[in-house]
Amino acid sequence: MSDGGEAPGRPTGAPRPPRGAADIPRLGPLLCWAIVYANIGTSVYYVPGILYGEVGAAAPGFVLAAGLAFVLLAEKYAEISARYPNGGGVVAAAGEAFGTRAGALGGMLILVDYFITAAISAASGFAYLASLIPAVASWQAHLAVGGLLLLGLLNWVGIRESASASAVFGVAALAVLVALLGITAFQASEPQWQQVGNALLSAGEVPLADAAIGFAAAWLAFSGLESLAQISPAMALPRKRTARIAMALVVVALLATSPLLTAFATNAIDPARVDPDALQAELALAFGGPWLRGLVVITASGLLLFAANTAVVGSYHVFGALADGRFLPVALLSRSRRFGTPTIAIAAAVLLPAAVVAATRGHIETLGHLYAFGLLGAFTLSSLALDRVRIAEGRTDGIFALGVVATVGVAVAWLTSLVLRPTATAFGVSLTLAMLVLSLVYRRSFAGRAAGAAVPAEEAEQIAAEQPSAAQILTLAEAAELEAAFGPKTLVCLRGPNERLLEETATHLAGREEWSVVVLFIDEVPGLFVPRDTEPSREARQVLEEATAWFSGRGCTALPIWRLAHDAGDAIATAADRLGVEAVFVGTSQRGMLWHMLRGNVIGRLVARLPAKTRIVIVG
Repeated sequence: MSDGGEAPGRPTGAPRPPRGAADIPRLGPLLCWAIVYANIGTSVYYVPGILYGEVGAAAPGFVLAAGLAFVLLAEKYAEISARYPNGGGVVAAAGEAFGTRAGALGGMLILVDYFITAAISAASGFAYLASLIPAVASWQAHLAVGGLLLLGLLNWVGIRESASASAVFGVAALAVLVALLGITAFQASEPQWQQVGNALLSAGEVPLADAAIGFAAAWLAFSGLESLAQISPAMALPRKRTARIAMALVVVALLATSPLLTAFATNAIDPARVDPDALQAELALAFGGPWLRGLVVITASGLLLFAANTAVVGSYHVFGALADGRFLPVALLSRSRRFGTPTIAIAAAVLLPAAVVAATRGHIETLGHLYAFGLLGAFTLSSLALDRVRIAEGRTDGIFALGVVATVGVAVAWLTSLVLRPTATAFGVSLTLAMLVLSLVYRRSFAGRAAGAAVPAEEAEQIAAEQPSAAQILTLAEAAELEAAFGPKTLVCLRGPNERLLEETATHLAGREEWSVVVLFIDEVPGLFVPRDTEPSREARQVLEEATAWFSGRGCTALPIWRLAHDAGDAIATAADRLGVEAVFVGTSQRGMLWHMLRGNVIGRLVARLPAKTRIVIVG
């Protein structure tokens, strides 16, 4: 029993619980595959048209050649994902190999990659929709810009990023593509098969200059590889095994579909007589009829817009990491008080690709040329950085030699693109150098602080709890350590001042002669990761301090707990289970339909996840 003094602080001298203790589900190989494939698998929808414009019917041969080098690069990205558990990909790898400035350069290159990924995915998504609804064609660029702005709005409110949703999109799209491949292969005539076979082997007959362009452009078929490294913090342990299995599944899925689909789309039909920006839909119409085209368009448009959203999310995560490391203004880390999302970073992540779409009028081939700069630059720097790290560690074996081959292959493709695509090079270099120079100038005022990264939510809340400003606020792990001493059986969840909720809780405590209570405040942050330096919001501190003082004035000890969560219902249920409380008091939701649609119903989720022994009391 407590005499009603101040809330307890942390146990003096007590060791902190290990960071990253998993109380949120981690992503196994299949879900990691789903996230990566939902990004990388979209390239088959627009790359055949781009390649046909470069090398004609020989396009599939270049996809196959780049695919062989891609296998070697994929092995390196699996290692990067396992090696840097806080994510970061090219930023982390280049930073370790060549220093923080190289890491910043990597960050700028991947940002350019993400900008164009969002732009080309949005434009291509509406191009496929236009193949089914012709009226869309004249408004394609406008709709792509509008789609990006809508994604920005949804991310501002906060979309609950779900690996399961990625799996649904990815599996559905892959199933339709496999069906398209099977139907086309079954119905193709002997002359068409001969044409396809010749196309797969005809890359060697293309003039050298055109072949170099084709090889560089073919790498677009494997864009999205970096996304595996970005989800490293959420991977199931051991990460190395998870990353390798996931990447093996990605490689199999791509090599089994992309070269053949490219071959059929550029040889079994005549791309010059159909829409080159929606070749898979045209192929489906030619061999399967309107029903198959409808399935291709629906899955392609959905997956492409999903990839655009993934690029937007990836952009503002990188913005946050660079801002955390003082390479970009810390204002990018500021979060909406209403939704908890990084407003400025989201705006930048959306407005820049929207501007690119507007400037290029959504022209897929032009966007593809711009795309190559950031994509191949990030690939080259990541691959070279891992080579440097392996040399420093004395790992110069056969795997190292194959890795060097991958570096040479992607570097040749990048240099080719730089030389033969002067407009795209000027765009990419200008944007990258502008961001890099501004970041280095800005950083000079903040020397001595290392760049941060994205981490799982439970790790970020533990890091935040170490800050002096959170001296009287407990993490869930620390409250669990104190549970034996105070034995609270009641938990009250607060989002703001709620006198009625406090009164009802106090009445309950008095009736049961309980003299301790858990007060829980959750800062909701949508997404798989949150910035490393996230700390209790001003609202969280104020609410917890006022509630602690309120209960103290009534002779009751309150244990104030602050949590970060992607799902508030899950977080409350986890806290109730871990602390063994018998009753959870919550107020009725004041949030609108849009919030519930995008981020879920907290009470509904809580009821579904709360331990059977714990009852819930909804006040109001």
